[in-house]
Amino acid sequence: MRITIVALNAFPLIETGKSRNIGGLETFAWNLAQGLAVNELDQVQFVVRSERACIARKHHGVQVDFIHEPCREIRQSVSKAIEIDSARRIPRIRAWQPSLLWKIPLLAFRKVFFPRYSEAKSIAAAVERFDPGVIVTLGVNQTSAMLGELARDRNIPIALWLQSNADLDRNLFDNVGFVDRYGVRSEHAQACLRLCRNIVCQTQTQFRRLKEMESIQSDSQTQPVHAIHLANAIDTSAFPNAEASPDRRNGVLWIGRADRFHKRPHLAIKIAARCPDIPFTMILNPSEDAVYREILNVKPPNVAILDFVPASEMSKRMSNAWLFLSTGSADYEGFPNVFLESSASGTPILSLEDFDEFLLRSGGGLSGGGRVDQVVENILRLHSSPAEWMQFSRNGRAYVCVHHERSAIVQKFRRWLEAIVLAHRA
Repeated sequence: MRITIVALNAFPLIETGKSRNIGGLETFAWNLAQGLAVNELDQVQFVVRSERACIARKHHGVQVDFIHEPCREIRQSVSKAIEIDSARRIPRIRAWQPSLLWKIPLLAFRKVFFPRYSEAKSIAAAVERFDPGVIVTLGVNQTSAMLGELARDRNIPIALWLQSNADLDRNLFDNVGFVDRYGVRSEHAQACLRLCRNIVCQTQTQFRRLKEMESIQSDSQTQPVHAIHLANAIDTSAFPNAEASPDRRNGVLWIGRADRFHKRPHLAIKIAARCPDIPFTMILNPSEDAVYREILNVKPPNVAILDFVPASEMSKRMSNAWLFLSTGSADYEGFPNVFLESSASGTPILSLEDFDEFLLRSGGGLSGGGRVDQVVENILRLHSSPAEWMQFSRNGRAYVCVHHERSAIVQKFRRWLEAIVLAHRA
C-alpha cells in the first residue's frame, strides 16, 4: 500500500531542535509512520509544514514531504498580539511588542508582492505527487476536514484516527457556530465525520461515544461509520533502561503545555508544594504566555521548570524519573502517550485521573480519582515504600510490552487499512 499521513506540526521530530512545539498528536503520528514503514510492502508519506523550503527526503524509511509556509511564526505572533474582529473595525492590540513595528510591514509586503499561501493547495500538491492508496488524518480539526474533501474529490479512501475525547464533544456536532477550546469550529468537526467514515478510536470511551452519535445522527444518504478501537502503540525498544530501583531514580516528572483546562500545570504546582522534600521537574511548553508566567511566579523551591527538552532526550528523562505525574483532564486528553513512555521506562505513574482504566488494568501506578489530596497521599506513600514502587514499575513495563507494542498494533491497523482500500475499490 501507499499510505499518506498528514501531521503538519511534526517538523521538529524530523529536524530536531528546529522548533519547541511538539505535541502528543505529532509524536503519535511519527511513531505510526515509522511503524508502518517497517513493512517493506508499504510506502509511507509523511507530510509536515516548514517555514523554509526543504527538499523531500527519506527519514527512517518514511518519505517526508514538506509544505512550505514562509513567515508562519511571525504571522502567529502577530495574531496573538493583535485582535481583528472584522474588516470594518480597527484592530485592537492585546499585547504590545516592539517587534510589531517590523513584523506587520513585512507581512503586508509579502501579501502584496508574493503569491498568497494556500494550505489546502499545498497539501493537495504533495498528496498528488505521492499518489497514495489511502490517506490517514489525525484528530477532528480543520486539516482533517480539508483532507476529507481532498479524499472525496480524488476518490481516495481516508481514515481518521481520533486523538482526544474532545474530538467527539457533542457541542461541536449539535451547536452551529460552536468553537471549542482548541479553536476547532463546529463546521470543521461536522465535515470530518461526514467525510471521514473510517474512524479509529484510541479508547473504548471514544468508541462508545462514536456509536451513540452515529445512531442519533444517522442519515440514509450517508455511508455508515466503519469504526475500530486500537490501543495507542509504542516502540518499547526505545526505552532500554527500564530495569532500575527507586534509589537510582530522581524526582517526579511532569510534561505538558501551559493551559488552564487540559494539562492543568497549576494542579501539579499544588501537589509539589505539599511534597517539599521531593524534587519535581516540569517540562512546560509555554503555549499560553500568561499561564506560563503565572506558573513561574508561584512555583515552590522544589520545582524546576524547563520550557524545552529535545525529543531525542525524552526517553532518558523518563527513564531517570522516580515517578511520572499527570494532572491532565479526561475530558480533553484522550489517551496520553506519555503513560506508555513512562511505563515502558519502568517509571510508575501517579495521575489525578485514570484514562480508559489504564492504571487499573496495568497495575503501573495509581489514580487520585480526581482529588489532589489523594495524589499527594499516593506520592508520600510510595516515597516510603520501595517494594511497592518496584511492583508498579514491573507491572507497567510488562503490560505495555504485551498490550501496546508498536509492531502488533501497527499490523492490526494495516490489515484494517487493507480492508478499507479493497472495499473502496469494490
